[in-house]
Amino acid sequence: MRYRESTKSLPEIAEELNVEGVVEGSVLRVGQRVRITAQLIHAATDTHLWAESYERDMREVLVLQTEVAQAIAREIKVAVTPEEARRLARARPVNPEAYEADLKGRFHWYKLSAEHFETALEYFQLALEKDPDCALAYAGIADVWLSRGDSGVVPPGEAFPKAKAAVLKALGLDDRLAEVHVNLANCRFIYEWHWSGAEAEFQRALELNPNYADTHLFYSDFLISMRRSREAMAEIDRALELDPFNFFLQCFFGWHLVYLGRYDEAIAQLRKTLRMEPNSPAAHLGLWGAFHQKRMDEEALAEAEKFFALLGDNEVAEALTRGYAEGGYAGAMRLAAEKLAARSNRTYVPAVRIARLYAHAGEKDQTLKWLEKAYQERESPLVHLNVGWDWDDLRSDPRFQDLLRRMNFPE
Repeated sequence: MRYRESTKSLPEIAEELNVEGVVEGSVLRVGQRVRITAQLIHAATDTHLWAESYERDMREVLVLQTEVAQAIAREIKVAVTPEEARRLARARPVNPEAYEADLKGRFHWYKLSAEHFETALEYFQLALEKDPDCALAYAGIADVWLSRGDSGVVPPGEAFPKAKAAVLKALGLDDRLAEVHVNLANCRFIYEWHWSGAEAEFQRALELNPNYADTHLFYSDFLISMRRSREAMAEIDRALELDPFNFFLQCFFGWHLVYLGRYDEAIAQLRKTLRMEPNSPAAHLGLWGAFHQKRMDEEALAEAEKFFALLGDNEVAEALTRGYAEGGYAGAMRLAAEKLAARSNRTYVPAVRIARLYAHAGEKDQTLKWLEKAYQERESPLVHLNVGWDWDDLRSDPRFQDLLRRMNFPE
């Protein structure tokens, strides 16, 4: 879609995507019939290697995709692995309305906001109404609840059990979907803190579908949390090769650069992400961290204000502005932390969010108090405790070291 209105030549596009060949084509849908016209082009010479048309009932859209994939694989003489052959052979008839609802749900989930999570959940539930045996819809529901818990929209104790229940339902329907094993891996990683179990599921997902970019992304996040940075970067590089213009992946890459202390690269990467998705709270959070680490207080404050404003938390954004005028960067962080701490007496506020603000204010005791609360709640950002930029001033504190031990991070 990025190149739909592009005036770039095919060789230019192929160079951007780092590919030797390009599949062009069209999809025409009339009622319940769908026709795919596909052509394979050698990018360097812009010459056609192969072209074909396929037509089927919409219920057989997955079979149609399989036929096109197999034809292209034959044409370029790619050896299809036994696992890939099994996966292609398993394409089954689908309910067209369920299939479409699932795709729309996935689109909204990628937007990573409370509003879009709600819309995504509605589409995944619609998919189940149309096809109660749609394992991918259950995987989508699991993704929504995992993301709600991870981003602090709802308490972990509410979000993650619902995610796990949806994962188990999906597994019961189809245990050979990579998407489902990624869900299970993330349940074990960010909520259960079962490191070996999480890694086993990530590896199983890669066996089932080595070309699913999200597996490489989330496995990378796991690896970097385990301080296996070289492996982590190899995984996220592969994710970006597979899906280069996905802002979700681009944002995670920026975060990982901050974890690795490559702040200038992280800032450039996260700004690139914001050109793709201007209202991404996660990208502004990453920029806040990078600027803070570079001791660029004004820039860090501006990103913190944008982060909270995009969450719809204008009270905290205003507290940051007022606190900065009265007491500089530390004063801004302290006042914002106090606002959130007071609010937490009335409603759920992620404890790690309060801890982050106190950490930036330089208040170790308050930071550790709220990190302990986050531990008791099993808040998922704690999986990054070993590498998180917010906690650098705490690393030598025995209380922080004790927290790491209780989370059983591998040596």
